[in-house]
Parts: sequence; structure tokens; C-alpha cells
Amino acid sequence: MHRIIPAVTFFLISLTLYAQADSLKIVAFGNSTTAHRRGVEKVFSVRLQEKMDMAGIAAVVINSGVGSSHTGSVNDNDFAKVRHGMDRFQSDVLVHCPHWVIINFGLNDAYQDEGIHGKARISLIKYRDNIEFFIKKIKEQGGEVILLTPNPLGSKYEQFRITQVEQYANCVRAIAREQEVPLVDSWELFNEHASVTNVAGNIDFLYLDGIHPNDLGHELIAEALYSQFLRLLVPADNNCRNAANRQ
Repeated sequence: MHRIIPAVTFFLISLTLYAQADSLKIVAFGNSTTAHRRGVEKVFSVRLQEKMDMAGIAAVVINSGVGSSHTGSVNDNDFAKVRHGMDRFQSDVLVHCPHWVIINFGLNDAYQDEGIHGKARISLIKYRDNIEFFIKKIKEQGGEVILLTPNPLGSKYEQFRITQVEQYANCVRAIAREQEVPLVDSWELFNEHASVTNVAGNIDFLYLDGIHPNDLGHELIAEALYSQFLRLLVPADNNCRNAANRQ
């Protein structure tokens, strides 16, 4: 135990010194489960910022979530008249030249407006292509990515919708393995938390409305992300300035 404490202390000091030299810039890029929302005091990006601050890690967490957005363009599916992932990727993500980007899409991509036999707003194949495009461009700029699976749906939703979203969660897991990028599995995280709190099979207590996480849901995501960053961060220059040297 006496050996572990100094090691942890040294690790946190190293992160602090790195952050002081070159503050981390983190962008949370996603849909309404990322965006600030009425009824939620602190979404996961705010909570992650607070955890970084408390650890003495100089970081700026930018929230680039937009409600109703999917990974594609308004030209791909315009059911929601908003700027979607591809429409705003440059202005909401790359322009910040982030060290890390948290990508959190899928619920709107998977949604079938015409019911069980209807098409998804963004097909699973196109969804994969879009996520992989984001990862490629972020890495070309010198940044890194953490993927989030879409969170599961609550009990008010039909089983076919739950099954549909799970396919998109499986797709994110596959991309994370293939691209060797870190993953926070919100789907498993929520279900596991429900299990250990003795309400297995009922995750409704983690939501405002059966789909958007409440403060407890956002805290679970923020804590999982923070744990990932503590594991991943090392004193290394990882920003746009050295991108050219990698090519």
C-alpha cells in the first residue's frame, strides 16, 4: 500500500505539470444526450470539467452537443432541421484543434420515424462511415478520440426501438476495437448500474424521459470518462502543431 500511494501521487503530479505546460482541450461532440438540457443541472461535460479541475489538471471541456442531431448532414435526413454532425464538424470540433474529442451519437441516427418497418434516419453503414470519418480527420489534425455508445432506451420505448439502438451501440464497440480507440460503453454502464442497485431490467431512474439521462446518468458517464482520461493521459505533445511531423 505504501508503494501504491507515492505512485498515484507521482502520476497526478505528472498530469498537473503537463497540463500547466499545455492545457488539454477536450470537445464533447454529440446529440441531445451531450448538449446542455433543461432539467439537468450538470451534463457530463460540465462534470468532467469539474473532475479535471479538482485533480489539478488544467483542461477546457467544450460542449458541442446539439439536440436532434445525427452523424450525417441535413441533406441525408432533414426530419430535424438542425445542423447535424457533418454539417458542423469543422466549426464545432476541428476549429478548436482539440487534444481529445468525445464522440456521442446514435440515438437519432437509429430512429425509425415510420415505425418498425421504416428506415433509420441514418443507415447503420452510413453511421459507421461517418464515425470513422470523424476519427480519421481528428487524428490527422493530431487529436485523439474517445467513443461513447448510445445509451439504452427506457421502458416506455418499444422493443424494436431498443433492439435497433443496440445495433448502433454494437457498431461503436466494433469501431473502437478496430480503430483501437478508447470506449465508454454507456449501454453497459447504465445496465450494470441498474443491476448493482437491485433494479435490474429497469433503468428508468437514470432518465428524465426514458431516453435523456438525468443528473445521475450524466454523473455515471462523467466518472467513466474521467477514469479513462486518468488512464490515458501522459506527458506528450499531442496537438495540431506536431501533426505535420507525423506525416
